[in-house]
Amino acid sequence: MKSRFAPSLFFALSALVWVPIASSQPAAVTPVEQTASWAVSWWMPRHEEKLAEAKERGDEVELLFIGDSITHGWDEGLWAENFAQYGAFNLGFSGDRTEHVLWRFQHGALDNLSPKVTVLMIGTNNTGQGEGQPAAETLQGIEAIIDEIGRRLPDTKLIVHAIFPRSASPDDRLRQVNAEINAALPALAARKGAEFLDINDLFLEKDGTLPRHVMPDLLHPQKEGYRLWAYGLKPSLDKHFGTMEEAVKTEVVTLWPKGVPEPHDASLVETSAVGGPRRGGPVVRTTNVAEPSITVYRASGRRPTAGVLVCPGGGYNILAWNLEGEEIAEWLNSIGVTAAVLKYRVPRNREGALQDAQRALGLMRSNADEWNLDPTRIGVLGFSAGGHLSATLSNRWRERAYPAMDAADSVSCRPDFTVLIYPAYIGTPEFELSDDFAIDAEAPPAFIVQTQDDTKYFPSAIVYNTEMVKRGISSELHTFPTGGHGYGLRPSAYPVSGWTRLCRDWIRRQ
Repeated sequence: MKSRFAPSLFFALSALVWVPIASSQPAAVTPVEQTASWAVSWWMPRHEEKLAEAKERGDEVELLFIGDSITHGWDEGLWAENFAQYGAFNLGFSGDRTEHVLWRFQHGALDNLSPKVTVLMIGTNNTGQGEGQPAAETLQGIEAIIDEIGRRLPDTKLIVHAIFPRSASPDDRLRQVNAEINAALPALAARKGAEFLDINDLFLEKDGTLPRHVMPDLLHPQKEGYRLWAYGLKPSLDKHFGTMEEAVKTEVVTLWPKGVPEPHDASLVETSAVGGPRRGGPVVRTTNVAEPSITVYRASGRRPTAGVLVCPGGGYNILAWNLEGEEIAEWLNSIGVTAAVLKYRVPRNREGALQDAQRALGLMRSNADEWNLDPTRIGVLGFSAGGHLSATLSNRWRERAYPAMDAADSVSCRPDFTVLIYPAYIGTPEFELSDDFAIDAEAPPAFIVQTQDDTKYFPSAIVYNTEMVKRGISSELHTFPTGGHGYGLRPSAYPVSGWTRLCRDWIRRQ
């Protein structure tokens, strides 16, 4: 088979060897070069360039990606950010089916490479090109690729991705063919000693819709889609490579060294339980808190930093400790902000929780020099019930709700700014301020995030923003149509997942 771009004699002869006149094998397992009219001008040159790159970089490549256009099209910035540390190598070729990957393997694609980890995601073109290949044949092609990788890279740890979702609806025929393939892949990967990884839920809305801001053509990710891929792949890479991040140094500070004020149940025994996965990971639920504290995550830097008191949610019954606490503190550190995660009294002790929040904010301000904080830039950030607590603190700071204990109680506990993420209990279903909530004329500026499909708590965000506007207090409200409740900062297919970037910029302006 002669190529339009005059490849080397080696490749021309090899093509004649590997393109059969007739074969009883399915096309998916019969190695063949790419001959599509739109591909002939670049496909073989890319293959040759990759051979040369592998020869030059082989020893430094610890992470290898193999696939089609979805792999080929990785966002360069996200690729560097997430994989440069592994010397990552991209063997994704647009338009490739399993048979094209096999041809590349037969013609040197894996020579000179010995990656510690190989990531494979292939098969959607077998499903969608032309009349399409049956799921069973595509599975044979994927199995042949896995076998070739095992022979040529015997020491690599292979991660086999579920084929990414395509088409808008889960009822689409091509989506269903891919789903049939994906259903068989776990057993295939297990037989071959590979890891199967299905992150498809990250790309989809709850009803299975594939949104266009993730994959504009309902097949290929754009930047947000690649961000989700990197997020979903990270735990597997950390497992194989070990985490490259330094352990965060924290300090636990007891709030009440002279005794917790009433209302207080000293008989409570604190417990933590790990709940089911939520958007990419488990949730640690802490309850029966009798000894309130803050866990301080100090940001690096010589100049004093902003500080944020983080209030996890949980309906005043539990604290979503990692989802809305630890993970938020680590994110704040990443943007140069010192965080203190508040372990306030639960269950069912709102007055005690307010005491804990007032005391914690005062401790942060009184320890500003020691913790390298700017005492004029200490705010509060809360989720759900923690959002209610944060808003309450932002409006009930003039008088302490407990007898003064020491010098920390003589400094102001007024936050300099307030961040409310899906806050609860502030507004009524009729979009009126709750009877038990009052707004102070000097409440701090606010940043608020809410989704409309979080119907129970949507009024709280709207009402709080409206009350700020009435009083001439700066308030930045971001509403999104979908996304639900309790997502923290974990990525998803919903645009609300971008709230951290909006919030980062807002905090920097305060």
